[in-house]
Amino acid sequence: YKRPDMLRQAIQHYADKCGRRYKVDQVFVVWAEQGVGVPEPDSFFDDGHSLRASNDNSNPNRAHVEVLQATKDSLNSRFEPIPQLQTTSVFMVDDDIRVTCPSLLLAFQAWRAHPESMVGYYPRLSSPPIFHSRENPSLSSLQEHPLVYHTWPIVHWRHRFNFVLTKACFLHSKYLDLYTNDDTFPREIKNHVDQHMNCEDIAMSMLVANFTRYQASLSLPNSSDATFAKAARPIYVEGQVSDLGLFGGISTGAGHMTTRSECLTKLDAMFRKQGWRSPLDEEYSLTESAWIRHAPGFWWQYNPSNFFEWFSFANTFT
Repeated sequence: YKRPDMLRQAIQHYADKCGRRYKVDQVFVVWAEQGVGVPEPDSFFDDGHSLRASNDNSNPNRAHVEVLQATKDSLNSRFEPIPQLQTTSVFMVDDDIRVTCPSLLLAFQAWRAHPESMVGYYPRLSSPPIFHSRENPSLSSLQEHPLVYHTWPIVHWRHRFNFVLTKACFLHSKYLDLYTNDDTFPREIKNHVDQHMNCEDIAMSMLVANFTRYQASLSLPNSSDATFAKAARPIYVEGQVSDLGLFGGISTGAGHMTTRSECLTKLDAMFRKQGWRSPLDEEYSLTESAWIRHAPGFWWQYNPSNFFEWFSFANTFT
């Protein structure tokens, strides 16, 4: 959004550099900026420096590029179904994120092994505050069930996580239909995303956990056993990822971590209001849910996909 050079570089990276050699068949650009003409796909390869400027068949490795005009400026637009999509696997990525081509292929292999899961490079943990009591009768519903948003330092320290960010993540295309459909995913949740311009990734993670848990419950012999149904666990891929918007994106703004915790708490309440379980109430071992396994007993060898993840200390003692 309003970062044309960064967008162009992203498309050249995923469509041209990675391309079909690394299983990238199509690249779709969700164009949500209103009042601005949608660029032609060819324009993304015309940077004035490349001999491969035209978006033609001269580069057999290049993936097909298409720009999708969103009907409104909304973070929910990234999850709209794509009729032209020819695969069941979708790699969601922000324009400021660069996943190296080998790391991209590695995550795709992980997704093929776990097609119901969200597979990504940024594991996160949603958990209750360290010091909290629900015994106070004067507490409101939100105060009774507060949740805290934790990033890599706590994920690594506790060795637990329960969702991955869609800023760089593989997921099944059916989740796009489920997210957009108000009959399967409450409009109230998507309205919250629009109002706060944040947390669409949390909403998608909650949808996947809720849906896969429901699917698992259908295979249980008795409906009373539904409480034991397990959601599809997210998969963490330890790759090589650069975040070019690290010092200027939405996630760097003041109060971001507080906003994320508030989102977790409020969206969780919306799910429970539907009669559903808290979608992120299960935590998963980083060792068991990581695609790359390290030597047994050496849990400290696990590293983030981006080195700067180590320096996100907010909410550490919350």
